Amino acid sequence: MNNIFVVFVFIIFVSIFAVVVGEVFMLIWFLILAVVLIAALVYRNNLLTKSLSKVPEKELHVLNLDKGGIFKLTGVGDNSDEINLKVLAKHLYRQGEYYWYELECDKGDGEKVWVEIEDDDETIVSVVLEKLTLNNRDLNLTPAKLDIIDETESGTLQYKNANFVYTDSDKATFYKFCDDSRAEKFYYWDFESGTRSISVERWGDSEYRVYYCQKMKPSQITVYLNEKGGNKR
Repeated sequence: MNNIFVVFVFIIFVSIFAVVVGEVFMLIWFLILAVVLIAALVYRNNLLTKSLSKVPEKELHVLNLDKGGIFKLTGVGDNSDEINLKVLAKHLYRQGEYYWYELECDKGDGEKVWVEIEDDDETIVSVVLEKLTLNNRDLNLTPAKLDIIDETESGTLQYKNANFVYTDSDKATFYKFCDDSRAEKFYYWDFESGTRSISVERWGDSEYRVYYCQKMKPSQITVYLNEKGGNKR
């Protein structure tokens, strides 16, 4: 939406200038150009924020969750916790033509919880159990090791007595609040072990973020409210 604001300011400036110099045709031409630019920006923003599937917009579904939405996850972590979450913000990731969402949530005690939603052949929901560091003693991971895994497109990680197998790595883009004017580039590596996964992200040249996650079954997710002011269960 910031891009649209810039175009709007540009229209006002050009209109004033055209009136001052008496160039009516120039004013008409710039107004037509501005309308086309705004339409293109609106269309692009709609593409970035469109639903990941054909789930009806008002249906209570994890794919329709947005700011103000409320949902419950059960069987979370080693203790099979039950947590109620409120969506604080919704962010978007893009890799090529593939999209997935991140929900930034509050579980009621001020502690934030991050939930990722993908929709490929089926809807996949993952919750972050832990945020780790690259030099975590139990993880035993280095930038050099990640480079080798990337080159060979194979490798494993050991964590919590489990063997995590490399599945994918690539460049991607993060859109904060699903806003295409707030795009940030990063690189990621994904590893899986059953319902658990480890994702490593490199932002810039040297900032690494590591997430230990759990995939949730549909039966473990209950949506009560899609977004603030939306339909309730």
